[in-house]
Amino acid sequence: MNKLTLRLAGAAVALALTGAACGSSDDKSTSTQPTTGATTAPSAAPSSNTGAATLRAGLTGLLSEHVYLAALATGSALRGDTKGFEAYATALNGPTNSNTSDLVAAITSVYGADVGKAFDGLWRSNGHIPGFVAYTQAVAANDKPAADKAVADLLAYAKTFGTTMNSVNSNLPAAAVEEGVKMHITTLKAVVDAQKAGDQTAVYTSLRVAYAHMADFAATLAGATVAKYPNIDGSATSKAATLRAGLTSLLREHVLLAASATGGALGGRAPQFDAAAAALNGPTNSNTADIVAAITSVYGADVGKAFDGLWRSNGHIPGFVAYTKAVAANDKPAADKAVADLLAYATTFGTTMNSVNSNLPAAAVTDAIKMHITTLKAVVDAQKAGDATLTATTLRAAVAHMSDTAAVLADATVKKFPEKF
Repeated sequence: MNKLTLRLAGAAVALALTGAACGSSDDKSTSTQPTTGATTAPSAAPSSNTGAATLRAGLTGLLSEHVYLAALATGSALRGDTKGFEAYATALNGPTNSNTSDLVAAITSVYGADVGKAFDGLWRSNGHIPGFVAYTQAVAANDKPAADKAVADLLAYAKTFGTTMNSVNSNLPAAAVEEGVKMHITTLKAVVDAQKAGDQTAVYTSLRVAYAHMADFAATLAGATVAKYPNIDGSATSKAATLRAGLTSLLREHVLLAASATGGALGGRAPQFDAAAAALNGPTNSNTADIVAAITSVYGADVGKAFDGLWRSNGHIPGFVAYTKAVAANDKPAADKAVADLLAYATTFGTTMNSVNSNLPAAAVTDAIKMHITTLKAVVDAQKAGDATLTATTLRAAVAHMSDTAAVLADATVKKFPEKF
């Protein structure tokens, strides 16, 4: 296994899809009809690294990030944090180095420049992201007519999006896509409403629902794309692809929720910290609980229980809390100790995961966790400095790294339990 490297998720997806969709006509993955009497080749071993699995995981990461960045922007706007709103809005929908530009690049790499350009215009059109901005502004001003108009515009956009996507790919039924986008609108609207009400528990409960919905939308889009372009190897709906997409969503959410908790703490917003921390690491209905359930479903109850204890141990999430408290107090010795504890945890995690699955080299896993620590520490440092632009930039980098971690963990798991995939 190669050492995990940090890269932007959108760029990774674009490169992977370009290779999958634009392969030469004599690509060895191209199927042929067997001649009479020919022996049937053995079935290929299951893999989470096929073009289809990579496509689904990449779209899962980008579409779920779209929701979270939008929520960070609306949350900032509603609490009067103009710099935060502008930074997250740019990270979400800026012309370059943004979630939208990465998503457009991924679509372009498969469907071509003309479709990519059209998708760019559709995704950035007034009915979509500006529609959510208009809704946020309306609820901030308690302007119900304006809020109702914004919702109507968003729902009209859903219909346009469904019709347009169907015209590009007939494997995407217009009505089904429209309903998917309507669900996106409804779930994200619930987040904004909770932000306006100041109910942080409802904010993070509804945000997790809105975030998770995009994994379903990514699966639909990936499956239809593979159906249209059979040169993309593998199935987007295989158990291995589902595992990789699921881990991608959960591990990226781990970083997003952790950063929301540290941002709340450093900003003096205790209710936000408490709600984000509960959504991140609560005993049930939390990101950690979902990760543990995913591990348990494959590795069994004993390993799941051990993983739960390891993931929740003092060196991990409490270590980031300790680091955040230390930088808030400008206590360098305490901050240094917290970092040392986190790095020690990385070694323990690597050794433990290798003992459970020999396809996970201890040193490589340790390095991956160290990168997780380093990139999330950069987010906390930017939050402490009050640099909204740097916070948004470092957050995207920290989240993107977890796509690599998910890919490696999925690959090792499929290799260990091929009969389950």
